[in-house]
Amino acid sequence: MSKDIAAVTASPRPGAQLPLDVTLADGDTSAALSQWLEGKPGVWIVADFTCRSLCSPILRTMTDVLGKTGFVPGKDFSVRVLGLDPKDSAADASAMKAAQVGTSGPIAEHTHMLRGTAEDIARITSAFGFNSIYDPALDQYAHPAAVFTVTADGRVSHALSGLGLDPADLRLALVEAGGGRIGSVADQVRLLCYGFDPSHGFYNLAIGRALSIGGGVMVALLAGFLGFMFRHERQVH
Repeated sequence: MSKDIAAVTASPRPGAQLPLDVTLADGDTSAALSQWLEGKPGVWIVADFTCRSLCSPILRTMTDVLGKTGFVPGKDFSVRVLGLDPKDSAADASAMKAAQVGTSGPIAEHTHMLRGTAEDIARITSAFGFNSIYDPALDQYAHPAAVFTVTADGRVSHALSGLGLDPADLRLALVEAGGGRIGSVADQVRLLCYGFDPSHGFYNLAIGRALSIGGGVMVALLAGFLGFMFRHERQVH
């Protein structure tokens, strides 16, 4: 298995469309993926509900970081955890959610643990560029530690590092996934100044872009000041 570990990656093609027609279940409720999107940007992870290594820390980290973004679960975003192992049961999914997300509170209320067939899971993970390796001896998966943002119409926006997740990065990724429908003016300015680094899964300050925007702001402020002074001088005379 060690020789294949390099194949464990998460590298989605920007704008890749999730298969909206696949049927996924949360507990006893089944619906098409399109319905699970709920018309808002989403945060997705792919997890083995019985994983004994990375999955629980990733889900816990994502839950904690989402609480620091300033966004409101159910209003600004939804959370979807896709089960990687088709053998996992609704009870397995429920146990992981209770342990890592909780059973009450806004984020828990708007987190769905989704199960599907092996074929449907493969279609979704392919869209995410999510490659894992199954070890039958351990009945465990080697998989990337990734958090994905998805647009309201089911397109993959970004893949971020799952264990080094930063609230500011996740907020910006959700702002982008929301297409300007969530976030503040300051978020939009930050997006103009920062560029997403897909190789590391975070946002970097784009110096040239920031200087250009900063220069434009200074020019606008100077023009406003000169206009004010000109009008003031005319009123005096």
